[in-house]
This record gives sequence, structure tokens and C-alpha cells, in this order.
Amino acid sequence: MSDIKVTNRRTRPGTRRRELVDAALAVFAARGVDATSVEDIVKAAGVAKGTFYLYFSTKDDAVTAVAERVVIGVGERIETLANTAELSPIDRLLALGKTMQEVGREPYERDLVEIFHRPENRAVHERISEHIITRLTPSLTTIIADGIAARLFDPQDPQLAAAFVLASFASLHHVVNHPDELPAAIAQLDRFILRGLGFAGDIHP
Repeated sequence: MSDIKVTNRRTRPGTRRRELVDAALAVFAARGVDATSVEDIVKAAGVAKGTFYLYFSTKDDAVTAVAERVVIGVGERIETLANTAELSPIDRLLALGKTMQEVGREPYERDLVEIFHRPENRAVHERISEHIITRLTPSLTTIIADGIAARLFDPQDPQLAAAFVLASFASLHHVVNHPDELPAAIAQLDRFILRGLGFAGDIHP
């Protein structure tokens, strides 16, 4: 396998950590999380090993940082789809589950998600989850309000309904034990949410 290099030579401290996370993500994707060493990461980043330890105490710290990057990226993709006016309120709502299912298709992503949900990373998980929920609440509130206006959903408080929906999705990691179980769980959750909002049409898996 050819060497992996992330060739960004900016040296400002504000960018160096991001460059190391970029390098770690590239190496994880190519070799897997367990097979990657700190040496692999610094070689890909083109920095000395001591530079790595200015930003991370251990490889596990870097893994957690990459997992954060992946999870935040999911939230950003959901937000983009949620604000796509060309889609119906139903399709925009279903984008939550569809985007979540995209994570875990690659083995390294599964490893990162599993690490992110470990008990020792609970504080990080809760912080990032709260960030994503806060970010998505306005978009989801608008989707539900649009669905009510279009008479697809029952009249209700859109912001409260958005909080219920996001809480339901946030709870998935408590009940889904393996990524292969996620599609069926999300399909069931989609039906549950749409019926709860009052949608009476056909729900396609």
C-alpha cells in the first residue's frame, strides 16, 4: 500500500490539530482504526511525532476527535437536506434516518461509531449530541410546521414535536446493538414518528 500523506504545510496552531485529524481520518479509512499507529498518523500529516502529542495525549484521543468529526458531519448533512425546499416535508423528515444509515457502511466508520458510544466517551457523546440537537431543532421545527400547513400532519406545537422527534433518534444508540440492525430500526422509527405526527398516507420503507 502506498504511503498516505495529507500535504498541508500551514503551521498555525489553529490549523495543526485539524490537519492531524484529517490525516488520522485518511489513514483510518485506508487501514482501519486498530491497524493505525501514531507513527502512521504523523507520517500522513508530515509532522514530527512530538507535534502529535502537543494536541493529543494518546491515539485514543485522536480517534475520539475523528469520531466527533464524523458525527458532526452527519448532523451537517441532515441539516442541508432538512433545508432543501425542493423536497416535501415528508422527504425532509425522512432524511434524518437515511443520513444516519449512511454512517457505518465502511468498516472504519463502524469502528468510530462504536468508540464514540463507549462509556468512557459518554461526556463527549453527550456534548456532541446536544450540539447536533440544538443545531437541528430549528430546521426540524420548520419541516413540521410546513407539514402542518400542507395538512400532512395534525395541528400541534412544531417546536415541541421537533424535540420529541430528535429525542427519539437520539435514543437509537441505546437500543441498536449492531449497525446491521439500524435500517430496520430506523424504518420502524420513521413509521412511528410519521404516525405520531398525524400523517395518514402510505409510508414506504
